[in-house]
Amino acid sequence: MSPPVDAAAPVLSAQPAWPGPATAWYTVGVLLLAYTLGYVDRSILTILVEPVQADLHINDTQLGLLHGFAFVIFYVTLGVPLGYLADRSNRKWLIAGSIALWSVMTAVCGLTRTFGQLFAARIGVGIGEAGLSPAGYSLISDAFPPNRRSLALGIYTIGIYLGSGLAILGGGLVVGLIGARPTVDIPLLGAIRSWQLVFMIVGLPGLLVSLLAITVREPVRRLKATDMVQGGFAANWASTWAQIGRHRRAYGLITLGFAFLGVPFNVALLWARPYLSRHFGVTPSQGAYLVGFTMLIFATSGIITGSLVCDRLQSKGRQDATVRIGLAASLLVLAPVIAFPLMPSLPLAIAALAVVLFFGAFAYGAAPASLQLITPNRMRATVSALYLVLINLVGLTAGPLITGALTDYVFHDKAAVGVSAAIVGAGSAVIAAVAFGLLFRPFRAAADSEARAPLTLVSA
Repeated sequence: MSPPVDAAAPVLSAQPAWPGPATAWYTVGVLLLAYTLGYVDRSILTILVEPVQADLHINDTQLGLLHGFAFVIFYVTLGVPLGYLADRSNRKWLIAGSIALWSVMTAVCGLTRTFGQLFAARIGVGIGEAGLSPAGYSLISDAFPPNRRSLALGIYTIGIYLGSGLAILGGGLVVGLIGARPTVDIPLLGAIRSWQLVFMIVGLPGLLVSLLAITVREPVRRLKATDMVQGGFAANWASTWAQIGRHRRAYGLITLGFAFLGVPFNVALLWARPYLSRHFGVTPSQGAYLVGFTMLIFATSGIITGSLVCDRLQSKGRQDATVRIGLAASLLVLAPVIAFPLMPSLPLAIAALAVVLFFGAFAYGAAPASLQLITPNRMRATVSALYLVLINLVGLTAGPLITGALTDYVFHDKAAVGVSAAIVGAGSAVIAAVAFGLLFRPFRAAADSEARAPLTLVSA
């Protein structure tokens, strides 16, 4: 039985055409710029490890908390409500406001002088960034048909790797100057540490990007009968949880698989550069250039390759293409994760890192696409937000934090951070592979259910 429909809703004679390529790719381009900037703001801490630890007197475990937990703590509490808001309101305005908020809070990080203050400011960054991707996934999914969606979402997700790589490269340039001039004088603020100035420099340009986000055209939501609820179009909490409950194995295994698959990348993002400095003796700025360029080249090429393969498989009728890509990535990342800290020379270590980053990124165009295939339109941002909360708790928070804790409290040796990273990364890849292996049957059932739902010819 179809859900009741609001009688006052305007009815269309046919589903609207997909937006033109220029409009659709402009949307992706603006969102990519925003996501890249967000990851610069999020990741800049990774290159400021030494000066932040020296000035704030913190260890690797506390650094892991700053990198992940401080960022995710309010992402957890506000991510799903912001996704719910994106399902019920104008998405581009939500995105613009989110960009402005996280940009200001990144600049505020530069005003902090204690661990607690920096922790609180990082929470503010997380609040802002929680509003981008759920709404962004929903916008892109209404701009591209399913067999082109993985590439579009993959291009958007490149922002993770562009932002991370640019943060490391740009930060490396600054770190090279910090040794000679650790303190700078700023009008009105007085003398501040150079690492504090870095936060201000990378944060404030986001205010311009928030204005650019307003120029994105809000696409028509493409609805089915499963999107309709009593009293209007937007899915309510009850219907969203009912959808998740009907396909709980599919949603649970998608989240579990992609959450643990994200650990090797996030561990490498925070700890690869310090490992190269501690183990091979390269300077922080040299390590930043090596890791930054490797990330820009191999992570970016990895996600584009994986997204193209996924769309190709889907065009050939492989309904479970996104799951296949996830399983392949989790198996192929395992060996280089283990090999990275065992490499006897710097070039071999960088080669292993390149393979980790390639396959660590390989499936992340397929990841959000898999959710869109099994979720009714009006629930997509809410479900995406819940997914992002969980994968960030595991990948961004638990992975780097456990790595730092192993180094501090098990090995008691900062030079052992590579071994800690290998243990955490390899264990996570195995868990991801098992989850994807179990996902095929429930995913096909959920995708069949969504594909069979009748169209409801109603405008957004």
